[in-house]
Amino acid sequence: MKIIAAALILLLGSSALLQARSIENMRVSAQDMRVDTASLRKQAAADRAEIKPAPVLVQLIVNFFKLLFAPNGDIEISNPTASLPQYDGELEDDTEEETYVEGQAYEPVAPADLPEDPFPQQPPQVVYQPQHQETRADISGPGGGIPSDLKRKAMEYFNSNSGRIQNKRYIGVVDFSKHSSQDRFWILDLVSGAEHAMHVAHGTGSDPDGDGYATRFSNVPNSKASSLGFYLTGDLYTGKHGKSMRLHGLSSTNSNALSRAVVMHDSNYVSEGNVRAGRSFGCLALANSEIGKALASLRGGALIYAGLSNSDF
Repeated sequence: MKIIAAALILLLGSSALLQARSIENMRVSAQDMRVDTASLRKQAAADRAEIKPAPVLVQLIVNFFKLLFAPNGDIEISNPTASLPQYDGELEDDTEEETYVEGQAYEPVAPADLPEDPFPQQPPQVVYQPQHQETRADISGPGGGIPSDLKRKAMEYFNSNSGRIQNKRYIGVVDFSKHSSQDRFWILDLVSGAEHAMHVAHGTGSDPDGDGYATRFSNVPNSKASSLGFYLTGDLYTGKHGKSMRLHGLSSTNSNALSRAVVMHDSNYVSEGNVRAGRSFGCLALANSEIGKALASLRGGALIYAGLSNSDF
């Protein structure tokens, strides 16, 4: 028994000695550390001079989690780094908010106020013949204003959901990444393949600094922001802004469009000239010269897609 106790004492003593030596070696190593601050400063300067973009996979993951955890479809993007485009002037913002009351009667839009053929000069080439739900639209027709990625997403949704889309002649595509002084709303004719471009306003809540770029999107009531996603066009009526059309949100990011009274309507604060458009309360506000064509072509359950080109949204 004494032999065992002596062995244990000897073992514990050896362990303590080894631990003490290890700590001493760590202390000496720490004293001998040398930091080359000159090279670090040089590397930091190089990093500032050359900002490398994040890997595509990393950016995709970031955008995915933005959508996954964004409450009520809220999306915020960084302000464009490019300089503002040159434009001739600015228009005032909307001052009268639209409201929606379920079941309330509204004055209808007179048929005579809408053109029978909104785009009469389109070529007769047929690229899409609706027959049954499985028929897939061809997007190879003429015209090239719509960003290719937004056009592809819109047509994929159209083909996958054609059973719920009654107006199979026209679809609308909005690119909210562009400045409000530029064409960024297109109506695509699925029969001729032609595209008609026009200006459109975005919401005050989407452009808090008023520079003409939309950087915030929301599905929240009273946010006064535009919403991204797919829409289905609804009833025509005459409201506070004149000729108007209800919009039904089909995405989680715009599901409150109807109750928020986010509609397409006529406006004096949007022009087809080279001017920065005024801001709406989230509606797709169009110029007086274009509203009739838009309502005539997109009425009756047409698809509209509002997105951001060159992004996941």
